[in-house]
Amino acid sequence: MIAKVAADVAGGRSKRRRLAQAMLDNPGVLADGRSPAPRAVADLLIALRAAGATGISAPACAECGKHLRTFQRRGDDWYCGVCGPVQESCAACGKLRPVNCRDRDGMPRCAKCPPDDGRDPAGIITEVVTSIDPSLSAEAVAAAVATAAPQAGQRRRLAWALQDRPALLTGAGAEAPVPSVLRLINGLCDRGAQAIIQPACPGCGRGIRLHRPIGGQWLCRNCTARSRAQPCSRCGAVREPATRDEHGRPLCPACLVTDPANQEDCIRCGRRLPVSVRTPGGPLCQNCRPLPVAECSICGRLAACETSMATGQPWCVACQHRWAECSGCGKTKPVRSGTLDRPLCLACTWPDVSSWPACPACGEEPRIRPAGTVGPACAAHCDAG
Repeated sequence: MIAKVAADVAGGRSKRRRLAQAMLDNPGVLADGRSPAPRAVADLLIALRAAGATGISAPACAECGKHLRTFQRRGDDWYCGVCGPVQESCAACGKLRPVNCRDRDGMPRCAKCPPDDGRDPAGIITEVVTSIDPSLSAEAVAAAVATAAPQAGQRRRLAWALQDRPALLTGAGAEAPVPSVLRLINGLCDRGAQAIIQPACPGCGRGIRLHRPIGGQWLCRNCTARSRAQPCSRCGAVREPATRDEHGRPLCPACLVTDPANQEDCIRCGRRLPVSVRTPGGPLCQNCRPLPVAECSICGRLAACETSMATGQPWCVACQHRWAECSGCGKTKPVRSGTLDRPLCLACTWPDVSSWPACPACGEEPRIRPAGTVGPACAAHCDAG
């Protein structure tokens, strides 16, 4: 039960490590609930108590000591709803009150003095968008805004960004100061916008989803990986770090996966390998994991199948190793789609190479792995799973 609760609270490997280190540094937090400690520790305390633990303390307010069911956070300290809100002099009325929001200059505002004279930011955004693309209805814009910026603070920042620079909607979106601009552009284009332009990646020029801001410009996943690439501290490969070791040195994805600390003994074969799936009896490696039974999309047999990354359809283990003369190009290659009567190789299955996704691990040029089951990757040794 404890392991399940901890896994639910800290789902990622990195977050689990930080949680474990925080518990080792301050095990007394389980009894007194006192911060400072990472947010995941407070979430763990609340989850353990919700699961029925009686000897675990609830998080305690760092100022008044009240036990909390929900909490606010400043840094690594937890506060109740009374002690948590910060009081500052309102930039409009000058009174010392809890900060409700901040204006476009970053100055505090109380609940009685909203910025922009209380104008609805969604209305401001609608005015900017419809002035650029009159074909869009106000209802369509409002729906796109609600999806792109569901919180009031996000809508304010989005409205200010578009007021200051409407050109973000007509091609300059890669220079957006907030990510909600890109989400709004995608939402408007999905709703039939004609004058709204999705920005191209400044690094490679491709019209592709932009991933992260680097140097003031949003780049695609491929260019982001290349911009962050550095030599791995173990193998020396120049790639985007997947993580860092205890000394802060970068580790590439391959070294992260092969690190003994990230491997466990498979309960079926006994080898120490990366965990592919966990069962009630223990971890299983990639080779021993159970496969669902389905109808293979190539041979039609009902057998244990994986999902082909080339087609998204189930294919059995036998077909993953099947070679035949391709009915499309006539060359003898591994079969990746089609049927036994009309097999197709990968090139004929997915002829538009430019549409293949780049390797999510290192950003290199795309290439489907020979097995075709793990995912797009630059090479067999670059683990993207």
